[in-house]
Amino acid sequence: MILTEILVLVVALIVAFFLYNLFDNLIHLGIHAVIGLAILYLARFFGLKVAISIWTILICALGGSIGAVIVIILSYLKIAFV
Repeated sequence: MILTEILVLVVALIVAFFLYNLFDNLIHLGIHAVIGLAILYLARFFGLKVAISIWTILICALGGSIGAVIVIILSYLKIAFV
């Protein structure tokens, strides 16, 4: 009986650790996406035509401001995201 309770406690601690890391990463991805989209909207404000789609949001979420700059450069060169 004691062994089962200890095992359940260990499993609960492991699940809590993974959930904490998952939500922590999701918060960081959300912050990066918001910053990247703000940069893209500033680029649109200054006259650059950048298409905002699910792909640009994902690139901004994963790459942050650097991803937004890459999207802007590719859009300016008319390679992608036009």
